[in-house]
This record gives sequence, C-alpha cells and structure tokens, in this order.
Amino acid sequence: MPIIRLLYMLLPGLLLLGWALEKDSLSCTGVFLLMLPVSGLVALNMLEVALLRRRALVGMYLRGESWLSRLMCRKMLLLLWQVVKATVLVFILFVEALDWPPWFWLLLLGDIPVLFLASHWLHGKLRSQVKSGALGIITRRLLVTANTLMLALMLAGGQMFVSQTDYSGMSWQETAVYAAQQETLRCELLAPLARAKAVQQALAGRLIRQSLETLSNTWGRLAGWLLFFFWSGLSLWAWSRMLLAPLIQKADMDRIIVRGCHNE
Repeated sequence: MPIIRLLYMLLPGLLLLGWALEKDSLSCTGVFLLMLPVSGLVALNMLEVALLRRRALVGMYLRGESWLSRLMCRKMLLLLWQVVKATVLVFILFVEALDWPPWFWLLLLGDIPVLFLASHWLHGKLRSQVKSGALGIITRRLLVTANTLMLALMLAGGQMFVSQTDYSGMSWQETAVYAAQQETLRCELLAPLARAKAVQQALAGRLIRQSLETLSNTWGRLAGWLLFFFWSGLSLWAWSRMLLAPLIQKADMDRIIVRGCHNE
C-alpha cells in the first residue's frame, strides 16, 4: 500500500532527527544502531542503479565469455562496493546533520511527503517514455538529482539570511580552535570527524564571507554560498537516496538481477 511506503520513508528521517537531538547522550553503539538502517537504505538505492549500469555494460559492450564480463557479474563484489560507498556517505550525512538549523529540519520533514508525491507524478509522466522494467529506477534517479539540488539551494539561500558566527576578531588559528571546541560528542569515533568538519566549515566560511563582502549582487552571493555548502550537497544526496529506497519494488530488482548477466 502507498501509505506504508510513505511511513517507510518517514522512519529513517526520524532516526536521523533523533540523532541530531540526542547527539550528546548517545554512545557509539547507539549511533551505529541508528546508522545501520540508514546505511542499508542508501546502499539499496545505489545498488539498484549499479545493477542497471552493469546490465547495460555487460549486455551491450562485453562478450559473455570474457573475464571482464565474469568479473562484472560477481554480485557479491558489486554489493560490497555499494555498501562501502553507502557507509562513507552515511558518515558524512550523520556529521553534517549535527549543524542543520531547526528551520531546515522542518523543510526536510516536509520533503518526505513531497518526494513521495513527486515520485508518483513523475512515474506517470515517464510511463510512455521508459520501458516498464526501468521506469521506477529512472524515476528515482531523476528525483535524487532534482531533490538534492533543490535542498542545497534552500540551505544555501536560507543561510544567507541567518546570522553567522563572527570570527573577524580572531586569528585563523584561534578560529580553528574555537570551532573545534564547539563540537562535543559522546561517541569517540564520530567526535574527530565532527571537529574536523567544524574547523573546515569555520575556516572556509570565514574566507568566503570575507570574499562575499565585496559582492553586492545577490546571485553572486548565492553562488559563493553554494560553493561553501558543496560538502553538504553530499549529505543531501545521501538523504535523497535514503528516502527513495523504500519505493524500490522487489520485482524490479529481481528483473535486473536475472537479466543482468548471462552466467547468473
């Protein structure tokens, strides 16, 4: 039922919100328990696209008996690679989520039903353009890109009108030390990553802010903020993949796997 899939999309978003609210009290075990379902969803979304690409590569360009074809057709190798990439993305997502302001969290929660409705709308629009076996995959692939860009623009645009920490009275070294001291996490594994991100964001923000002071054009300032929030784009990309994964149909995955390689 569609409403069930909407609830499946809502659940990982609430897990991430819970992490942002309870970051100071969660141990590493608690953090990893929250990361597991999120990593699984991101990996599933990435695996779907990877299987489609492999199907096109093996079926159109490689000989079925070649060693390269046999290597590409190893499902476990492909799965492990997607899990590794998803894990890296989820670490970035969890670290970036620490600094998302409340107004942006409201937008993210509102993004869930919007993305759900957009998937059904786009699915209907593409029905006459795409073969049935790839319709859902193409729909989700387009929505990942569009949703990431939309959220990145909203975050960058919103931060232009929010007061930022003024580091002008500090040296660059003092700025780095102050920013690192603001991040306090109970999980010792994520704490260094959070501090490194805070230092990078403070130093880059100070540099870009000084450069933007010479610009009076709104679009120029927005472009500068987009460069500043490029790293956040990776986390928003992971967020979009996480939300769209529950919409994957098992029949579509089975069809890609069965037809993907001659030796499977």
